[in-house]
Amino acid sequence: MARNEEKAMAALNRWTAQKRDLEMSKNLGKAEYMGGALPDSAAFGPYKQKKRPKIASEVNTVKECEHWRKEILSGVAKKIAEIQNAALGEHRIRDLNDEINKELREKGYWEDQIKALGGADYKAKAPKEVETYGAELASHTGYKYFGAAKDLPGVRELFETEVAPEAPRKTRKQLFLHIQPDYYGWRDEEDGMLLLAEQMAEQEAQKKEIARWKAEQASRPAAKRAKVSGRQEAADDESDEAEAAEEPEPAPVVEKAASQDFADFKAYVDVPTMEDIERLIIQKKKNALLKKYASSDMQKANSESKTLVAGAES
Repeated sequence: MARNEEKAMAALNRWTAQKRDLEMSKNLGKAEYMGGALPDSAAFGPYKQKKRPKIASEVNTVKECEHWRKEILSGVAKKIAEIQNAALGEHRIRDLNDEINKELREKGYWEDQIKALGGADYKAKAPKEVETYGAELASHTGYKYFGAAKDLPGVRELFETEVAPEAPRKTRKQLFLHIQPDYYGWRDEEDGMLLLAEQMAEQEAQKKEIARWKAEQASRPAAKRAKVSGRQEAADDESDEAEAAEEPEPAPVVEKAASQDFADFKAYVDVPTMEDIERLIIQKKKNALLKKYASSDMQKANSESKTLVAGAES
């Protein structure tokens, strides 16, 4: 059954080729091919008889540049699919990898020419899928390895022993870009945990000092300890007498009525009354409505009239 299907497909292919040849002679040079199976390359249209120019700057139209760029992309995709087969042999895989890299470089030249002619900027966009399949060594920038080329002898070792490049050193501006107030400790005491930890640490430090002082006192001789305690008592007595002399006699307390307390209160700041507050609120609302609905000329005339009225009253 498979043999008969293969024969039928072969006959169909022959018929399609004959039809294509006939219509090629009729539609030679036309922009569109009217019917029949299109071949892979540009066999019809305005670029039928032309080969891809070697220098991209010789082409002066964006449409032609787009055509050659698409042709390169289709060729690269086919070669990437072919290079996945590891049974091709080392020499064939290396040749295919070199051809892919060469066509990718040529695609970059066409993209530069498209941008120079006012077309789309393809390099600014995300890389195509055909380019993401390749792996690039840090020491060999611009050259990529695709498919089975990554496992070639000598290449695999390079990928295994490759050292990751160091990240570029950040500038002072980049370091201070994301600094928050927490970096300076401005909000450390908001949750209260830091204050609690400081109190606990202070209490522990006091306990340690008290224990150390008691241990020193216990290790001293009895006579020396009594002399030191006597000096401390004398110093305490003198300080108590000085404090008692410095303290003035308490003045007699005179009871005052509650009304007298309010009468003695004196404000050193002008406290606005309720009438003043209402007048200010009304004035702010008037100004907001004037700004919203009145023009600048009307506002100017209103201010001038207010000035004249205030001068007449004075």
